[in-house]
This record gives sequence, structure tokens and C-alpha cells, in this order.
Amino acid sequence: MKKKLIITESQLQRLKVTLTENNAHAIMVKRIKEDLDTNYEPVEKFVKEGGEYSSVPMFMIKIDEEVITSEKLFEYLKTKHKVSNEFLGQVIKDWVDKKISDDYSLSKNIPLN
Repeated sequence: MKKKLIITESQLQRLKVTLTENNAHAIMVKRIKEDLDTNYEPVEKFVKEGGEYSSVPMFMIKIDEEVITSEKLFEYLKTKHKVSNEFLGQVIKDWVDKKISDDYSLSKNIPLN
């Protein structure tokens, strides 16, 4: 006896996300993205160098509004999540550029470790 299951498009999308989360790659991207969304905000700071102002991309910690460099953020996330430098760098870059897709894939296919 065959049974049909009818679902809406939104239910289908949620199901697709759940199925692709089984992939360790997508799970790690989701974990890092949620950490970034919750705790950080990309900002642009202007620094005077040699008599001229130049913009430097930085990150603001939401809880205390302290501004940190991308290197400090990278080092902190590297120790917290234990992934390769290339993978973490791509996640941060895609997060800033808003290129992380709904199924938590990156703009470039980078190995996790």
C-alpha cells in the first residue's frame, strides 16, 4: 500500500536543510556562522597612516562594542572551532560578504581540515 506525503514548499526547504546538515562541512559552517552572527558585527575603521586616512576592516564585539582586528577574530575562532586556516578564512570572508547559502555551503569548496 502506497502512501503519499504532501508538504508545503517551506516544509520542503526545512527538510532539505536538515538533510544537508548531516554533512559535517555544513554543520561546521552553520556553527561558525551562528557564532559570528550572535557575537560579532563587521565594521570599517579609519586609521591615519602617513598623513592619510585609510579604511581598515575590523569586527565589533556586540556585547561590549570593543573593536578587534580580523587577525584577532581569526585566532580566537581557530582555537575555538579547530578547523583549517583556509576553511575558517573562507567562512569569515563569505560571512562578511553575505555569501553563505541557506544550506550552509561556501562560495569556494574548501576542505574542513
